[in-house]
Amino acid sequence: MRAAVRVLLSLAFASATTISSAQTYSPMVTMAITAPDGSTQDVVARESGVGTMKLKDGSEYLFRPTVHDEPFTKATVAIFKSDSTPLGEVQVTKGAAAVATKTTPSFKIAIKSIELKK
Repeated sequence: MRAAVRVLLSLAFASATTISSAQTYSPMVTMAITAPDGSTQDVVARESGVGTMKLKDGSEYLFRPTVHDEPFTKATVAIFKSDSTPLGEVQVTKGAAAVATKTTPSFKIAIKSIELKK
């Protein structure tokens, strides 16, 4: 009986160690966003997180990338006003030309990189 308890405790300890060392990785997306006034800013956000862009007039917009594929080449970028009002979204491919949004105001979004980081 003691040997069985010892084995169960060892397995429980090994499982707890494995679970605690497992981490969830979320790709970091770097976007080059061109504002309506023609200025361009790099905005960085984790996948499904948000990055913020502040325009010269003081208004702020949020950009939320959602990565679609394992080689990390395609994403949908959702655009929101700073009060979380959704404006729209656009499909973007890493390394491709900037894509114009059909939002008001309109932005051009290019994905410079999608990288796994802790």
